[in-house]
Amino acid sequence: MKKRLPPAAALLSGLLLGLAFPPVGQFDVAWFALVPLLLALRHATPSGGFRLGWCAGMVFWLGNLAWLWRLIGNGGPLPLVLLGHGALAAYCALYMGLFGLAVARLRNHDRLRNHRWLRVLLTVVITPLLWAGSEWLRGTLFTGFAWNALGVSQYRNLALIQGAAWGGMSLVSALLVSVNGGIACFLERLWNDVIAKRWRRPPPADAAETADIASGAGGRMHRFFIPRALELSIALLFVVLVLIRGVDRIRRIERDVRAAPIWKMALLHPEAPAIFMQDDGTWEAAVELQLSYAELAGAFEPDLCLWPETSLPGAGPHDENTLDLVRNITARTLSPLLAGGLEVEPRADWEKPSDYAYYNSAFLFDTRGQSLATYRKQHLVPFGEFIPLDSHFPWLARLSPIGYSCTPGTSSGIMTITPHKQDKRPPLRLAPLICFEDTMTYLARQAARDGANLLANLTNDAWFDGSSEAEQHLAQAVFRCIETGLPMVRSSNRGVTCTIHPNGRIVQRIGKGDGTAESGILFATCGIPSQPQPTPFVRYGDWLFALPGAILLAMILLLAAAESIWLHRNPAHAS
Repeated sequence: MKKRLPPAAALLSGLLLGLAFPPVGQFDVAWFALVPLLLALRHATPSGGFRLGWCAGMVFWLGNLAWLWRLIGNGGPLPLVLLGHGALAAYCALYMGLFGLAVARLRNHDRLRNHRWLRVLLTVVITPLLWAGSEWLRGTLFTGFAWNALGVSQYRNLALIQGAAWGGMSLVSALLVSVNGGIACFLERLWNDVIAKRWRRPPPADAAETADIASGAGGRMHRFFIPRALELSIALLFVVLVLIRGVDRIRRIERDVRAAPIWKMALLHPEAPAIFMQDDGTWEAAVELQLSYAELAGAFEPDLCLWPETSLPGAGPHDENTLDLVRNITARTLSPLLAGGLEVEPRADWEKPSDYAYYNSAFLFDTRGQSLATYRKQHLVPFGEFIPLDSHFPWLARLSPIGYSCTPGTSSGIMTITPHKQDKRPPLRLAPLICFEDTMTYLARQAARDGANLLANLTNDAWFDGSSEAEQHLAQAVFRCIETGLPMVRSSNRGVTCTIHPNGRIVQRIGKGDGTAESGILFATCGIPSQPQPTPFVRYGDWLFALPGAILLAMILLLAAAESIWLHRNPAHAS
């Protein structure tokens, strides 16, 4: 029975973690979801800790990434989608397994086990750092998959997530793990000192002894709870400090936004099929749809129109048909246009697909439809926009849902939008982020360091329409605003089109991303500070939490591996 409890506890943690994220979205569950796993790790060997962590992660990620199945309805082969879903879940669970290994190794260390304050440090500082480090490694290695870090579950807890301005999303994750660890310590001591002890204790000999025990219970109450809840008390103190600073930051940013120059924007939300805009057979329908929305946008007299990812048909700003469409759009809106589309460049000739370079790009056009700037997506989605090793094995490109592999861009680009001469507003410095890029912290941070005062996310979430992907995607975007101190506008095909304040508050929104049609244009009025102050996270990045945690995790794993090798070669010392 005892051997079955740790695996059951790990599976329970995986299930509870899943409840904290959309579609269920019970974010308060994240405050205790890891407690069963942490209790199971207290007496686990390093290898056992890895297995427990991996099992918890596997349960979580299989459920969390279930929206990948929506690719089947958009042309994805069933066997490939199922294989990809399982492989990605297993890969992401690997990092939770490494976390479990490191925690189990430290828990089994004699010095830590026998020193009270080192145990406290392990619970409220080291373990949260190890978790933050594992998330950073997952979001960095092998192109990175930073989706749904633990802290993302709190995207609606506005005061708490302001901590991301100082330590990034990792700080919020670390706070959650610290509280989980404090609860686990308290429950373990409660069990050992009260419940299990009373089971072993013989009943009082007489009524007098019973009376003595009862009379002393009240006096011992403070001596019971305070030492046993020490870790939990320290963790909650950290949370309270972040909440106090968070409330102050929310008020300050709301005041700055109200005082900032106002920009009117028309954000297109077409609710079109995922490949509607790219299908040669629907060119006329795509043009008609674009022009009808342009008429609606023009009535708003916007300063800027935003069209979603891959919304422009054709082969980019050098394609005459695309340019003709753009001229018609801007003639109706009388405003600049930022739109996503496929950009095709010939490498040598136009005879074979391998001779083309494909870019998922964002194009900025002026009021006359002339191309002003182009941004090429830098962080491509593996197995979605490119297939690893396809340059060596060209046939692998056919496995991509789009039938080819894109080429990543090599530089970030700040797009400047200058008002009319009679307009006294400072220029708008806009940084495009295409689809998945708003999950990558380093891109938004670099944009802020380059002088951007607005983030613009162009995305096409129609690939996963009717699933929790759209809401999960929105949750990632909220953190980019807090980390950088910049507002964001999002134009999405299906998914969620919205505006987000620098404090992470979602101000205006259209689209549910749950399969419910809600097409139209979001007419947004945004206060955008001209000279936003850089946040501590913009200045220092991940050096406050994530990177120290990753370094510590790597050191523990290396030491554990070295120790395992030494014991294997010297079995006499194994005892």
